[in-house]
Amino acid sequence: MKKLGFIGVGNMGEAVLKGVISSQKVAKENIFVKNSSNDSTEKVAERNGVQAANSSKDLAKECDVVFLGVKPYLVASVLEEIKVELEGKIVISMAAAVEIKDIESIVPSAKVVRIMPNTPVEVGAGVVGVSVGHNIESTEVEYVLSLFSSLGLSEVIAEKDMAGLTALSGSGPAYGYLFIEALADGAVLNGLRRETAYRLAAHTIIGAAKMVLETGEHPGKLKDNVCSPSGSTIEAVRILEEKNFRSAVIECEKACFEKLKEM
Repeated sequence: MKKLGFIGVGNMGEAVLKGVISSQKVAKENIFVKNSSNDSTEKVAERNGVQAANSSKDLAKECDVVFLGVKPYLVASVLEEIKVELEGKIVISMAAAVEIKDIESIVPSAKVVRIMPNTPVEVGAGVVGVSVGHNIESTEVEYVLSLFSSLGLSEVIAEKDMAGLTALSGSGPAYGYLFIEALADGAVLNGLRRETAYRLAAHTIIGAAKMVLETGEHPGKLKDNVCSPSGSTIEAVRILEEKNFRSAVIECEKACFEKLKEM
């Protein structure tokens, strides 16, 4: 049974932590966490029923697999501190814009995996983009993917595509929440109660997504199926097109992508 360690357990790190715990593939007594302060470490450990490490060095020495969830600008300094303890171990980085070669340059023997999860992994409905380094073996890649099996969809991609995936699924939940909120606001304007509007809006988006995944139909075809001639839905779609809805979505992803390239 491998031991897992999480260094830097913020919102995203804790979402992944909770997903791994819910998979029941690793016992809680074999999961360790460390944040920048002892107080924060103790709170995260107590909240999730896992072990609090005294230091990053202690965690790296104890664990077989180490998740790095610190801010990108802190990755190098954290790795320098624990590079001896990480030799030959699996290192899973969640830091945006930190490349595999950056980590391997500090810990050449590390078996590096770079991931981009999104926050819905906490409820088992996330997307995890996965890129792997040169040192890691196929069986170890399979093990890492098995850790993510209960988090949602795990997709192995080339590292050069990581920024594109980040702009889509990493940031995508924020776009989705905005759309759900807007749908609910429209429903409230039309007379529905706020709590009812949020519930119905969220389930509507879940249903539309499942139709795309389970029917295999093109989204445009599914949209056409809802739009009757001279009907209310095509009138609503006309307004979305008039307001450049699709263009706005594409441009927001492009802006996110360009920002990632600057980081």
